[in-house]
Amino acid sequence: MPNASQFISAYRWPRMRLTLLVFLSVLLLAWGCVSRRQVVYQEMESPNAASGPRTIAILPFHDATDSPGLGQMVRQSLYGHLSHRRFKDVELAVVDQALADPGGIPVDPLTPDVLRTLGERLGCDAVVTGRVTELERLFMGVYSQLSVGADITIHDTHDGRQLWSDSHIARLHDGSLPLTPLGIPLSGVRSGWNLRNSQVIRAVDDLTRTLADRIPEPDAPMRAASKVRFELQVGAYLDHQLAVDQRDALDLMGYPATVHSEKRQETIWHRVMVGPYSEEPEALRVRQQLETQLGTRPFLHRQPL
Repeated sequence: MPNASQFISAYRWPRMRLTLLVFLSVLLLAWGCVSRRQVVYQEMESPNAASGPRTIAILPFHDATDSPGLGQMVRQSLYGHLSHRRFKDVELAVVDQALADPGGIPVDPLTPDVLRTLGERLGCDAVVTGRVTELERLFMGVYSQLSVGADITIHDTHDGRQLWSDSHIARLHDGSLPLTPLGIPLSGVRSGWNLRNSQVIRAVDDLTRTLADRIPEPDAPMRAASKVRFELQVGAYLDHQLAVDQRDALDLMGYPATVHSEKRQETIWHRVMVGPYSEEPEALRVRQQLETQLGTRPFLHRQPL
């Protein structure tokens, strides 16, 4: 039969573990990183550029994390966000074919002569190079963090100048402080859910939307139209279900969200749009609300009617 000291020791150890877990949770809260699906953008360097090029080709991305498929995922996502702006883009398949053909264009190193050849072969006046800098997962029971980072550089194909450079890290945080011991398993499951592959896709989408939004557009006036409607692009996915999930979440928040699917060559993009709005000030007001609530800045599309 256990004596009193053994009983106290057996009781004290689980209680100490619970106290330590609660202490770590409080520490994370004080650190300011525990919130439900909060998206944080960390600027790594100040962009530099003059005016935006008109025709852009995106070269394959280098993946410093050695994560299978991640470099192509970031590249495709960036292409998806740029394709609805005022750039004339070169299809990714066309770029890949030009690089893979016999006698293809070597892009390492990317010299001015190589850039001129790319411009002539692809019919573009700028190319985008990119590098995935990090993919990190942090899981601490009741708290998780997923971060994806990348940097991009835009080069002029006429004279080899660097037109633009930017670098960002998108972070998704999840977790909460359990108020009872029964809440600890639920918080752990929810935090672990943040590390799913679908959340990697969401983080990549948030990352590339920010990078694409900061690239200066070419100076091209809008064509004359009697009326214009305004829509906000919140996401662009290759996975239709992810677009539907985001649309449903926006609907629950009270926003008029829809999914627009568009086929470009052999690729179908599913864009999550909020709106339309007949007045630009109203669309800008909603964009500010979404930026505050989601931590991401949607694109403003002006569609002539």
